[in-house]
Amino acid sequence: MTTQATYMGYQTHDFELPFAKFFNETIAPIPANVAATLEHALPTPEALTLENAPQMAEKGYQTVENGYFLLPDGGLHVAVLTPMRDVTPPMWDWWFGWHGCQDNRYKLWHPAAHKSARWEDGRDDEAYIGRTSIIEEYIGTSLEKAAIQFVHPTALGFSEAQIADKEEVVYICARLGYPHLPVDFGWLVHQVRKTAVGAEMRSRFWMGGKHIQLRGDNKLAQLVSAVLPKIAHLPERQAKDLLQHCSEEMNHLAQ
Repeated sequence: MTTQATYMGYQTHDFELPFAKFFNETIAPIPANVAATLEHALPTPEALTLENAPQMAEKGYQTVENGYFLLPDGGLHVAVLTPMRDVTPPMWDWWFGWHGCQDNRYKLWHPAAHKSARWEDGRDDEAYIGRTSIIEEYIGTSLEKAAIQFVHPTALGFSEAQIADKEEVVYICARLGYPHLPVDFGWLVHQVRKTAVGAEMRSRFWMGGKHIQLRGDNKLAQLVSAVLPKIAHLPERQAKDLLQHCSEEMNHLAQ
């Protein structure tokens, strides 16, 4: 499968930037072992719950490192493992702060699918925890807009001891929501841990179902609450598209 985005990627002025030498519009096929997991959903009991996310800090691997789950409440869970040769955990910690203020930086990540990124607070610095990134990107053929609200890993139950050594491991955690509506619809965790040849990223997403909640307590939120049951049940196609997109973008940026 390939990304079906209609977005054309880099513009002429992008090539005047100091990091233009890293632009590469060719998105490689996702690894065969990941592509194979797109064939069908996995048994629900094997899914990692958000409440058990800190289990990612344990040594070794979980039962499922690549695949997707369709949950009884209508939500979905996606897991993706991306090896990253010659990459370090601190590089990714830096990346999540650096890329968020310019569209052309965001395009480096996935030029065929990423359209725009900006910080909601308008600042241009390299911090990301406690801030919200407003992004537009193609997931499959659908142009999605999201508010990615980065939180401290301890907000999801990781201990200070588990996150203390950023040379060994970094956790990027965020609440996912709509930028134009007071509704949150999911969570993500990217664990980047050191390996003998670089690093590996273990990505986890929880979307829909019980993870859909209102933000705030205003009149708009009250109106939106009426449609929440309609968006709580996500189609299987969305899980497959998210799995493929994550594998594509993480492999591409690692290169």
